[in-house]
Amino acid sequence: MNIQNIAELSKQLEVLGFHDAGSLLLKRICFKPANFYLLQRVIKEKDVMLFSLYFEQLQKTDSYRLQYYDVTLQKANGSLALPVDGVTPAELEKQMAAIDWKKAFSVDEKKQWNPDDKSTWETELKISILMDSLSAIEQSETGKVIASALKQKFWAGTLHQEIVGSITLVKNKADVNQRFYISEDGGGITTDEAYRFLQNKYMEKQLQLKRKQSDSSDESIPEESNGASGSGLLKKKRIAGRGKRNRVNQD
Repeated sequence: MNIQNIAELSKQLEVLGFHDAGSLLLKRICFKPANFYLLQRVIKEKDVMLFSLYFEQLQKTDSYRLQYYDVTLQKANGSLALPVDGVTPAELEKQMAAIDWKKAFSVDEKKQWNPDDKSTWETELKISILMDSLSAIEQSETGKVIASALKQKFWAGTLHQEIVGSITLVKNKADVNQRFYISEDGGGITTDEAYRFLQNKYMEKQLQLKRKQSDSSDESIPEESNGASGSGLLKKKRIAGRGKRNRVNQD
């Protein structure tokens, strides 16, 4: 295992805006995979940025290189304040924040419990209620997006795969994403620069959506004057046609 390479990668991530990622690199590289992804979640103002950093092992070496990262910008909105299928997402978020999920997903941990003593299984009861709430909001498309975001927020870095499987990533139509490549000398777009770029991309997307809505509304407006003149012209043609037929019959 190339400790110097891991240290250099850790410094590179610091420069790009990913802090305290050295230990995460160490945990993955010690297994010597051919490649791997490192997931990072960065908060910018009230927006959320989800990063997926792709590392690849250099041929015939024990060194790794950051090749690129994919990032999705999730804009802050008021969706957490609105009830979804009877469940208030903001309240659900508070309840999930109160759970120690690393401990909850630790399948090998044993503890004393008594069916007659609720305090020994109160945490599991809370989790059971939370899972019911998550299932309830996932019945709608909006709820699926919210549930996916909450799971990513609280379950990232836990062993949730062993119990509930992988998290299904549900993209919001308002989200914007981009892939940024890293140069051979290690330089790349920082998280701040990526945020500004995606902010602009988001605004452009919203403007295009407004134009489409405006165009569709214009097309739906009935052109009464054109319709009236058209129908009048059609009547004249029909009358003229009848006159011709009458003259033919008379002849």
